[in-house]
Amino acid sequence: MTESQELLWQDPEMPAAVDGSSVPVLVCVLPLGPFDESFCYRADTQLQIGDIVEIPLGLRLLLGVVTEQSPRAALKKLLLRENFQKKARVVWEKYQSDRAFIDMDNAKFDVNIFLHDTVCQNLLKKISRILPFNLGRVCCNFLEWVAAYTLIPRGMVLKMMLSEKTVFRAAKTQAHTEILDQLFHVISAVQPCSTKKSQEDSLKCPHISCRDFRKIELNKAQLVALERIVKNGARPFLLHGVTGSGKTEIYLSILQDILKNQKQILILLPEIAITYQISRRMEEYLGFAPTIWNSSISPKNRRKIWRTVISGDKCVILGARSALFLPFQNLGLIVVDEEHDSSYKQEEHGFYHARDMAIVLGALAQIPVLLASATPSIESYSNACSGKYGYALVENRFGSAQFPSLELIDMHQNKPDTNYLQKNKENKSYEFISQKLLSAIKDTIAKQEQCLIYVNRRGYSPITLCKLCGEKISCPNCTSWMVYHKNHGRIICHHCGHNIKIPHNCLYCKAPDSYVQLGCGVERIYDELQKKLPTARIQIASSDTISSDKKFTELYHRIQKGEIDIVIGTQILSKGHHFPNITLVGIIDGDCGLYVADFRSSEKVYQLINQVAGRAGRADKPGKILIQTLSVNHSIYDALRSGDMKKFLNLEMISRQENNLPPFSRSASIIISGTNVQLTEEVARKIAKIAPEKVKLMGPAPATLFMLRGRARWRILLSSQKHINLSELIRQWIGKQKTPKNVKIQIDIDPINFS
Repeated sequence: MTESQELLWQDPEMPAAVDGSSVPVLVCVLPLGPFDESFCYRADTQLQIGDIVEIPLGLRLLLGVVTEQSPRAALKKLLLRENFQKKARVVWEKYQSDRAFIDMDNAKFDVNIFLHDTVCQNLLKKISRILPFNLGRVCCNFLEWVAAYTLIPRGMVLKMMLSEKTVFRAAKTQAHTEILDQLFHVISAVQPCSTKKSQEDSLKCPHISCRDFRKIELNKAQLVALERIVKNGARPFLLHGVTGSGKTEIYLSILQDILKNQKQILILLPEIAITYQISRRMEEYLGFAPTIWNSSISPKNRRKIWRTVISGDKCVILGARSALFLPFQNLGLIVVDEEHDSSYKQEEHGFYHARDMAIVLGALAQIPVLLASATPSIESYSNACSGKYGYALVENRFGSAQFPSLELIDMHQNKPDTNYLQKNKENKSYEFISQKLLSAIKDTIAKQEQCLIYVNRRGYSPITLCKLCGEKISCPNCTSWMVYHKNHGRIICHHCGHNIKIPHNCLYCKAPDSYVQLGCGVERIYDELQKKLPTARIQIASSDTISSDKKFTELYHRIQKGEIDIVIGTQILSKGHHFPNITLVGIIDGDCGLYVADFRSSEKVYQLINQVAGRAGRADKPGKILIQTLSVNHSIYDALRSGDMKKFLNLEMISRQENNLPPFSRSASIIISGTNVQLTEEVARKIAKIAPEKVKLMGPAPATLFMLRGRARWRILLSSQKHINLSELIRQWIGKQKTPKNVKIQIDIDPINFS
């Protein structure tokens, strides 16, 4: 037994059984699922905190983990339940004659009697099965911390940690697994795997040899940053390096030293789409491919990876935010690449920010956490300025690569054709690409170089409108317009998936063939470029066309081989990709997202444009950025033209501090949703009425997306001083509320989305 695997509670005064038989022990088990409390069970053997067990709960068998909550306290809760008291009446009567076994009012009882008496023992359910896995002290503490801070039920956090439930099937004991693995290797040696899938499975957890490491050559600025990271010790560190500065090479140098110490490493990425390129670069320097963890890998490989991680074996996990909840036993380093990215925020089945939780996991494991970004978040930059995080800035691109030039195209002076109503009469199509951008695209292709055209919208157009009555087609389940996807021939809601064909007659005024499409998405820009540049090789890159690692890898190779002249992409191409021959980046709508009701809007737009612009001129050829905008005098563009990222960050921090906004205050969002609109509003107003005085409350008000998947949504925004434990305050406040079954309350600590 290690120091981190302590024995559970055992009453020091418990006498031995008279007949010499073993006396059951009481343990507390947290079940997997929507549970926030542990339950009391009996076991025939001592268990350790973190042991994974199978327990009966109601009519089901559930996985659970043994917790350090006092069994005495859990048993007291159990005894006070009315249904339990009815079952145990015979026990109360048996012991009340000679000693006070139960006091109904004060819940006094003698645990020793409960442990020794056969009738009492049978009133407690017994653990069904003890599995050969232990989460370990760090994972258990991480579970408790995440649940306490985010207010996600503890059992749901456990569900994320035990995501591979097939590992725990009855036949999958540790011994059985080892035998099967040995048999698999023997068979593989005699008869090579006949399918591509089985070959892939056998390579997912590679043997790591430090002898295969390739020396990484760093320039002076990279060496300075590396030295600062090493001296920073087991603390968070913000690596702020401009796009193309070689941040990946810096943290790969650290990886090599960590692996020599037989440690596990976790690298978090915001998008599956950038996994291939990072993996390829890591393999080049480390001599092996990292183990990938995301939703696209097979169940068999997920089981294998989960067992590798919990065994404490040396490994490098490259994964999405869910990889944070793998049961690491020997973690030596966490890297959060593109730490500013909003994709790290989980907003389904519980709200948490993977970057922030990675900081917590690093503190609990006492290991360094490296945050890397070309455009760091205000929160991380503020922590670096205050000295809470270490900090290094790499200001220049690696090697001979230079920053691309940036030019704004004033769309007041470069207006495309906007004559909607004359479309059918004059056979005109609506245009979105200015003549200046089109000329730049032609010149780039003529030099046999490549272009990236950025459009932050999927589909063909975001709005379908009747040109006679002006009504737009909206989703019946959500408060949103439906998006026309020309490639599918349907209009689709991007929130709930509801989709229909465009009606022949207007749904409101019944006019025939009256619908027109407003605004543009990637498909519309594709059509426009095809008409104007018929010989150009054009490809769309969005989540609709790149749905897997395989498809992105194919696209990546086509771009690298020069088989594509123009890539029209959404945010999927804005992060971390290295395309040496892309020298022109055109941004169709630089103002998209700039004027929304979100105090982070300037920060988000600046980060996005900076990241997209960073795809140009990453090799020897100079790059150029053209941004179409109606706001040429906006402060964001001044900052982009000057290249002074620190100035922009400092101005944003001053603005946040003056207005008492995060990171200089704490915030939370409470979303009340239900199928009954009136009842949902009543619950929201009732909750707001008894809000604690320590918080500033805004609302309740209808959410921006008032209807989402058929549920009405009301939102309450909270703000408090930094020293206040906002999570605990909300727990005590909301915990008192009894809500109808069809009304759901969700709590988002540190929200970044206010829709």
